[in-house]
Amino acid sequence: MYFCRLMCCKRPLFLLALGFCAPLLGAVELHVSPALSLSQALQQVREMRLSGNQEPVTLRLPEGITEIIQPLVLEAQDSQLTITGKGASLIGAPIVTGWQAHAGEILKADVSKLLPKGFLPKQLLFAGQRQVLARYPNFDVADPLYGGWAFVAEFPPAGAPEGHLWKRHLYVKPADIRKWAHPEDVELDIFAQYGWWNFIEPIQSLDPETGRLTLKKDCSYDLHPHNRYHFQNALEELDAPGEWFYDKHTGTLYFWPPQPLADQEVRLPILESFFKVKTGAKNITLSCLTLTGCHGSAITFDGAENCRVERCTLTQVGAFSGSGIGVSGGKNVRLSRNEISYTGSNGISLSGGDRKTLTGPGHIAEDNHIHHMGVFNKNACGIALHGVDLTAAHNHIHDGPRMGVQMSGNNLIVEYNHLHHLVLETQDGGAIYTGGRDWISSRGSKWRYNLIHDIVGCGQEAGGLKHPWFTFGLYPDDNSGGLDIIGNIVFRVAHTPIHMHNARDCVVENNVFALGGKFQFDLHGWTKTMRFYDSHYPTMVKGYESVIGQPAWKTMRNMGLHPKDAIRGDGTMMSGNVFRYNIMLGDTPGVKYGDVRHASPQWNTIDYNLAWNGGHPIVTGINQVGPDKGEPLVAENFDQAPAGKTPKGWGFNHRPNQEVQLVAAEGALRVDCALGKDPKNPKSVFHGPDVPITPGAAYRVRLRIRSTEPSAKISLALASFKNGEGYWQAGSTSIIATREWQEVEATGRMLRENETGWKPWMKAFWLRVDCHEPQGQVFLDDIRISEAEPLDEWTAWQSAGWDKNSLVADPLFVDWKKDDWRLKPESPAFKLGFKAIPVEKIGIRAE
Repeated sequence: MYFCRLMCCKRPLFLLALGFCAPLLGAVELHVSPALSLSQALQQVREMRLSGNQEPVTLRLPEGITEIIQPLVLEAQDSQLTITGKGASLIGAPIVTGWQAHAGEILKADVSKLLPKGFLPKQLLFAGQRQVLARYPNFDVADPLYGGWAFVAEFPPAGAPEGHLWKRHLYVKPADIRKWAHPEDVELDIFAQYGWWNFIEPIQSLDPETGRLTLKKDCSYDLHPHNRYHFQNALEELDAPGEWFYDKHTGTLYFWPPQPLADQEVRLPILESFFKVKTGAKNITLSCLTLTGCHGSAITFDGAENCRVERCTLTQVGAFSGSGIGVSGGKNVRLSRNEISYTGSNGISLSGGDRKTLTGPGHIAEDNHIHHMGVFNKNACGIALHGVDLTAAHNHIHDGPRMGVQMSGNNLIVEYNHLHHLVLETQDGGAIYTGGRDWISSRGSKWRYNLIHDIVGCGQEAGGLKHPWFTFGLYPDDNSGGLDIIGNIVFRVAHTPIHMHNARDCVVENNVFALGGKFQFDLHGWTKTMRFYDSHYPTMVKGYESVIGQPAWKTMRNMGLHPKDAIRGDGTMMSGNVFRYNIMLGDTPGVKYGDVRHASPQWNTIDYNLAWNGGHPIVTGINQVGPDKGEPLVAENFDQAPAGKTPKGWGFNHRPNQEVQLVAAEGALRVDCALGKDPKNPKSVFHGPDVPITPGAAYRVRLRIRSTEPSAKISLALASFKNGEGYWQAGSTSIIATREWQEVEATGRMLRENETGWKPWMKAFWLRVDCHEPQGQVFLDDIRISEAEPLDEWTAWQSAGWDKNSLVADPLFVDWKKDDWRLKPESPAFKLGFKAIPVEKIGIRAE
């Protein structure tokens, strides 16, 4: 039996042969019940359509749980349809029954008839919550993000063994070597190489004698010492409450329930998706539903038009590639006021549009609460935007492993969002991120009026995991172009509130950048000698030439410059950026105001900004020094050094191979240039003797240098190191050595005792020299290191061409220590052109 109710009926009804009410005008409402399943109700709607009735229809689900095991596929014939229900929950996971004792607290059940043929479950729900696939080391409930990891072993002193396959092999520490009955079923979940995100790879073998682990196929990134990992999917590792394992050989499910089974349900998610809305479907609305338990994306739209998902709750959905809601193609799909949490991958993905004509679908994600995404896939984000004319607005996104919003394309809008506690498990990410390797991304896009804070980062080093770590708030990466970055408030970020990695043609105005761990902003450009430029140049040209003749692109900012002409006369590439009317606030001595590398004031503007660091000196890293103070602390010409021997006090930081030498020769110091096999430390790096540190003192290094090659890139820096304690380095100076002797100079300043980064072990520093070439030899001579008069860094910054009309003054926030970033009326920022940010409009709007 089903129920049908007429809404707004103006004419008599008649009964179709199918037996349900069908108004000639108005809307039909069908109540799903035990006698009328959701798929049966949909079939009746389709038969109604065939009869000629195209009235809007509502399918109303009953309160409580409705279990489904097949996606509901909605097509053109299903247009004008709403699916809703007060207190209605759909679950894509049948209940597991027939439990028997196995060993100790572990139970087992035959689920072979419950699972689709060939399906391997990756999730188990107990009391509606995912449980832990059996693993080693065990999941750490007390420290769920940073505990419960093993770490790839170091190589022997001689380095990686001959024939080592960086993407296939790693070495397991003796304490972590395991034995499994079926090693071919075990998986490695590892944050490979730099720890940008994780990979889950099948294992081929683990040699208990050598500790060498071999994967069945190459990982996408190299496997490095110190990478964190765990093993999973082995019955032998099921040794803790909440762990489970499915034996595909016998069809048996094993589970150690954290509570007695009598009180809770155990379910296995086998559903791919709840709703698949296909091309041609129009005016589909999904409203007020709760969706739990599927292995793909919970809801997908593919070519649909004028559809909505509103006030739905999606939780515990998606395996490694499964997101909350995915929208591709079509037009005008709006996702609003949903709560999406504990997704396997992304929260929401929007895509579509034609980049050549800059026409797009107009999809919008607004007023959604998205949190705890990326349960399995740590490259997941809250909202992904790919294409043209897509918007993420007024969303609240937090507690994710990587980006809050990740985007690529054009005319993309990210505005009025509240983003926090992101990049929790990875590094080198941002709350909002885009790239521009094709030259044309993400031109025409806008990041405006977003509130961003507590962006953390997690690094993998010899001593274990480090957090907070290298990560950013706003991150226009890899040549991103043409962004408007307006009115954002970004604070408490591990590294930098805004990191512009060769970003070009961007307008950065009226933002608050505060409390960065290293800088408040940076512009880090490329040069023609950098690998980024070399590797991406063909892609840049292809991208530029794909659109430059299109009428829609004629008004795009600075598109008259071809990538082949991007390198300016001074050797820099970064250009067209306007950075003004911003407030940069710090509160810690020694944290830099800003950092600029390979970018020129001739091609970029930084001005009319307000700088403040709690009354401490503004540090910029531009260490112009005055005259030398006294005699040189180091004066070495190597005339008396034994030829063929390494002079006293000199040594390698990184030695590419045993054949590379650092010796006195021809009355100078000679080093061999080479590149080794270790991708983390491939080049020749060496250092000089210790020099006692005077905290806060500035130093000048003068030396003569030449190369056996026509040109060789060398960098000089002052550095301090103590084994087991840490490493610190002042900014480096790049030099091109030639076959002719030339005199060069580098300067640097030691940290003051009250500055961020200073440690009590910093008693001495040395000259560090990096050789960036794969071959040849470099000679150094007449090395002199002298203490010099330090100059004011803000003055040096301005004399370099930056912030000539900017001010150093207290911005007068209402109470920034309590996260109140409104300005008092008398703030000096207003005199520079700053405009009040509408903080009251940020985040999810009240209904």
